[in-house]
Amino acid sequence: MARPVDFVATPRSLAHALARLEAADALSVPLLEDGARRRLMRAAARLPYRPACPVIVDGARAVYQEFDLCADLPLESPFHGLARALEDLLAQALARLDTPPLAVAPRLNDLIVQRYPRGALGITPHRDHIRYEGLVAIVPLCGAAHFFVCADRSGRAPRPVPAPPGHLLLMRAPGFAGRRDRPFHAVRDITVRRLTVGLRHDTRAA
Repeated sequence: MARPVDFVATPRSLAHALARLEAADALSVPLLEDGARRRLMRAAARLPYRPACPVIVDGARAVYQEFDLCADLPLESPFHGLARALEDLLAQALARLDTPPLAVAPRLNDLIVQRYPRGALGITPHRDHIRYEGLVAIVPLCGAAHFFVCADRSGRAPRPVPAPPGHLLLMRAPGFAGRRDRPFHAVRDITVRRLTVGLRHDTRAA
């Protein structure tokens, strides 16, 4: 049986973050105890990765990306435990708010681990697929890079969102606070090999 995930975040600290998220588009808060972060890193090192598709065409525009990924995570891996623990923490945080931006905590049924080599391109400005609703959660496990939200696909008006290893990076998704729009965002300047866990609610999943 996997060990429980150790969080430094509390329902109170996460509720405060959720209350600010609509205006911020994306923000980060401390999440993981260092021991939990290191256990997840060790589990990530054992995963089979494949290169991401280098170009994704979205209408008349293209999104360029460079990283490796693993989206087929074993059920016994600690990443599923991370998802369940984060769901519980989000539910407790939402319950503390007089006007919660979501009626219920999202079911984090879409998990992906991404590995960015040092010097990799990252991902040019894009929006997550519309099928991901409520919240997008990203947990950096190691490395250094610049994550930012911006006004459009050209990267205009970039706003950096610092998210060091062990933090929880939250980005609003369709349905958050009744909104249907999605923030443009990007990752670049990978100066140290970066490893992240992405957790989303996929409305198309069974």
